[in-house]
Amino acid sequence: MRKNRKIFLLIYVFAFFWALSGALVSYIQSSFLGQFSPTEYVGLYIAAATLISLLAIWYLPRFIRTYSNYQISFVLIIILAASYFLLSQTNNAWLVLIFFVINFLAVALLGINIDIFLEDISVDIRTGRIRTRFMTIVNVAWVLAPLGMGNITGLDAYANVYFWSGIVLLPAILLLFWQRRLLQDKVEYKSRQFGRLKEIFFRNRNLRNIFLTHFVLRFFYCWMVLYTPLYLHEQIGFSWQQIGIIFTIMLLPFVIFEIPAGILADRYLGEKEILIAGFLIMAGATAAIFFLTSASVAVWAAVLFTTRVGASLVEAMQESYFFKIFDKQDIDIISIFRNLSSLSWLAGSLAAVALLIFLPLEYIFLILAAVLLYAVYPSAKLEDTK
Repeated sequence: MRKNRKIFLLIYVFAFFWALSGALVSYIQSSFLGQFSPTEYVGLYIAAATLISLLAIWYLPRFIRTYSNYQISFVLIIILAASYFLLSQTNNAWLVLIFFVINFLAVALLGINIDIFLEDISVDIRTGRIRTRFMTIVNVAWVLAPLGMGNITGLDAYANVYFWSGIVLLPAILLLFWQRRLLQDKVEYKSRQFGRLKEIFFRNRNLRNIFLTHFVLRFFYCWMVLYTPLYLHEQIGFSWQQIGIIFTIMLLPFVIFEIPAGILADRYLGEKEILIAGFLIMAGATAAIFFLTSASVAVWAAVLFTTRVGASLVEAMQESYFFKIFDKQDIDIISIFRNLSSLSWLAGSLAAVALLIFLPLEYIFLILAAVLLYAVYPSAKLEDTK
């Protein structure tokens, strides 16, 4: 038990630095890429990165079975740190694209590695609490990041943010190296052919529905991460310091609500009811952005805070539900579940490119609200895990 507590702490600290490095750059990446491409085509960089991520995540379980989750994790975090430093130094559009794809890929793959580490010491009856505690620690990093990002980009020096993201990863690299004995995995991972996985997917209605809700949530993140800072900075006219304050307030629900939601799901309600409520809150608040013309920091912070109240509930319930019905041995299904993030970013970035050719940027938020409302249907079809 004491060893498990130490591993939990190790995973949490490692995940904090991993999340902080990614969060620092997430809200400036569209503006950073906009230096090398017109705004309406920034999504093509994301599309290229996500397309390659789809392929890489599909093959990741094979590499983990051949080597180990720890060895793959260590290689990936070195690659991730290197990509941050390289992006901070290059001005060539093609090199930026290459390093951005590598960066995007390493972040996505490490997320799956962390899932496997955590599942190795989790038990189903505490899944909601374990997962939401983990996500809360990760989200603390996301809350802190906008303030750091706002200060670093005081002069719109986006490359500096990538440099500091690389620095932030150094403690995680050292931690992973020093504690390598604790994280050596000895799990017999399942290896199933595509046909078998397809059969599981079509026979399991709960799996299909939780996949669909996960896809919609990540689609929401794609559009919000890419286009909210762009909209606030270029059209509303907020400085990056003001955006940093707004985003810090916006992200607080992930720290405040996820652990209580996990406890409620484990002990009382189950995931479905909370999931539905989350999507309804997200849809209403996202639609409000379309009609919002105020230049008040407080008003924008309040509206975006509300979108994330809903998102925090949805995220917590998806994680809890999925990891109650699948275990660490199901690395192939876990990788597909995480692959939905890349698929949603691919779909989201390409859809945004197409829409922005014909529509002003604010219509993105109205369309997104409609997508979120649709997600209520598969949420309602889930069977309770109790």
